[in-house]
This record gives sequence, C-alpha cells and structure tokens, in this order.
Amino acid sequence: MTLTSLRTSLARTRTAAWLGWQVEGNWADPVLFAIYVLARPLATALILAVMYHSVKGHGVESAVFVGFFVANAFHAYVNTVLVGLGWAVFEEREEYETLKYVYASPVGMFTYLGGRSVVKFALATVSMLVTLAVGWLLLGVRWDWAAVQWLPLAVSLAAGLASTLFCGFLLAGWALVLTRAAMVVLEGTTLASYLLCGVIFPVDLLPGPIRAVALALPFTWWYEALRRFLAGRGTSGLMERFSDAQVLIVLVGLTLVFAVLARWGYFAFERRARQLGRLDQTTLF
Repeated sequence: MTLTSLRTSLARTRTAAWLGWQVEGNWADPVLFAIYVLARPLATALILAVMYHSVKGHGVESAVFVGFFVANAFHAYVNTVLVGLGWAVFEEREEYETLKYVYASPVGMFTYLGGRSVVKFALATVSMLVTLAVGWLLLGVRWDWAAVQWLPLAVSLAAGLASTLFCGFLLAGWALVLTRAAMVVLEGTTLASYLLCGVIFPVDLLPGPIRAVALALPFTWWYEALRRFLAGRGTSGLMERFSDAQVLIVLVGLTLVFAVLARWGYFAFERRARQLGRLDQTTLF
C-alpha cells in the first residue's frame, strides 16, 4: 500500500467515524446521551454486586468475584463492537434504507464499518472504565496494582480488542446475507457470548460439546488472561491447567485464526449478499 492510498483510507475511515458518531449520538442532547451511556455500566455493576451478595454465603470468595467483575467490565467491548457492527448493517438496511448507498459510495462498506467501529470502541471504553470505577470506589472490587503483569496484560488487551473487531466484521458480513433473521441472530449472539465465554461462571459448568465451542472462542481466553494479569487470579477448574504463558499463546493464536477467518468470511458473505440482492432488500420491519 502506497502512502497516498494509506492517507486516502485513513481519510475515509475518519469520515465514516464522524458519520457513525452522528448516527450514535444525534438522537438526544448531550446530557441525555451521557446519562444513556453511563446508565448501562452503572446498572451492570450494581446487578453484579447484588448477585454476588446473594450467593456470598455459599462459599464464593471475594477474589472470585473480582475476576468475574473484571470480565463483565471488558465484555462491554463484545456487546458494543462485535454485535454493534452487525446492528449497523441491520439499521442501515432496515431503518434508514441507506445500505446500498453506503456500499456504492467511495468510502465503501468495509471502510464504513471500520469507521463505525471506532465510535463503538469509544463507547465501550467509557462503559468499561465506568464499571471498573464503580466497582473500585463503591463495591470494594480491588486488586494489587503492584502485582499487575503489565506486558502480558498489554498483549492480551491488544489481542482481545483485535479479536473483537475481527469477529465483528464476520458477524456484519453474515448480517449482510440475512434479512429480518439478522435481528434474531444478533440478539442471540449477545446472549451466547455472555454465557459461553466464562463471563459470569467457569466454562467447566457447560456441557461437553458446548464447552468445546467456548474454548474455541478467543474471548474465553481473553477474560481468563485479564483475570490473571490484572486481577491476579484466574478461574478454578479447567482453566487452572493452563499456565499464564499457555493462556496468552492460545489467545494470540485464536486471534490470528479469527483474523484470517473474518477477512475471508466477510468478503464471502458480501459476495453472496450481492448475488441474492440483499444490499437493498428490506422487510418493512
């Protein structure tokens, strides 16, 4: 890629990010929008605290709660970015009926989704920080900063965020092929990612075949890495068998696999959507 083409791509991504911000935030005044952005992480933190205190007398240790709380905080990226890119396709086609114009514009669909992801990453970061701040200041969710493993933590953060973006493109490509069914798939993905990836309970509790699916997802290993390198303790059971280095290697490896799969899968879905005429097909839903 030449320097000129790189500048052009960055300019188009910047334009798409600006448009994405208008779509995400122009429906309310700044105060109301800020309340909307902050309400979800606040509610999540408080719900987790109530859940924890309701089972505290049944042998749940505070360190375990810290690990699951951290995973919940970072799960905002999966909900907002991964699922959000699919929702962007659904909204552009069904609600605004502008998907075909985006696709035919100089920006292009792939770059447009990349720009939309910038805004969604920003919103997810706010949600994550608010959740951790509420946990630290109000709920007593603490960890030893001196024990944080900064280099592995940085690598795991980069790998986890990258895998979120890659999987988001794959899901967006699938949404291009689907019509009304995209809504069900996206809502199902939100629920499945919460249950499969060890966000609120260890993957040991999942049935065997479903557990194998969970271990094939990069987010399961991402949350385990965050617990170990930030909170200082991973989950017990199956994940205890893996060393810190093994967790990091598996996470990076799965991220690379999903990077290749997402690029191939997105453009394969896009070609299929063109063949089926789905880029301008609406269901009046």
